[in-house]
Amino acid sequence: MISHALKILVSELNTFFEGIQPAVEDTVVLGNIATMESPTGTDNAEMRDKVVMTLVNLREEKTLKNSPYSFANSATLKTEYFNPPVFVNLFVLFSATANKYEKALTYLSRLIRFFQTRNIFTHLNSNLAVTGEFMEYDRLSEFKLIVDLYSPTFEELNHLWGTLGGKQYPSVLYLVRLLELKQETVTEGGSLILETNEKIGHKTPVS
Repeated sequence: MISHALKILVSELNTFFEGIQPAVEDTVVLGNIATMESPTGTDNAEMRDKVVMTLVNLREEKTLKNSPYSFANSATLKTEYFNPPVFVNLFVLFSATANKYEKALTYLSRLIRFFQTRNIFTHLNSNLAVTGEFMEYDRLSEFKLIVDLYSPTFEELNHLWGTLGGKQYPSVLYLVRLLELKQETVTEGGSLILETNEKIGHKTPVS
């Protein structure tokens, strides 16, 4: 689900970049920027001269944790119980790896402009036809992603790139909010109470 959501954003960004300047290859790729440089000092060719999208943190949205965990199924006349879904916020880093510094800054400017004009993505307004080796089971059928610019402090930024273990590239950090993760597992409960019969001094329970 996380991979599918990020690949949807990558696809939408590449469509936008292609509209500005057609290219032979995709400009935006999903990958771990920490692997940009190998121990031998050579660059990862798949990430060179690109905008690399990297998931750097994940945080639960606790304000939505107290959601309902049961519902009355009118078709089966039973109460069904399930674990509430987990809503997560994704911290996503976009790093421009172009050799020319000016080109890297241009990539970042275009990316910021894209999310400034469009920061809400749903299953109704996004391209879902994205592929992935491990994605078949984790595709999203319905979703709503809200993408907001996140501005870390100099200390946070220094810690982030120190954790990634490589040299710092021109980059921008975004918060992708409210990705819903859930497993469609339902535990069947008891029958629904449809009516009650009450008499003075006597109550008849309904099974």
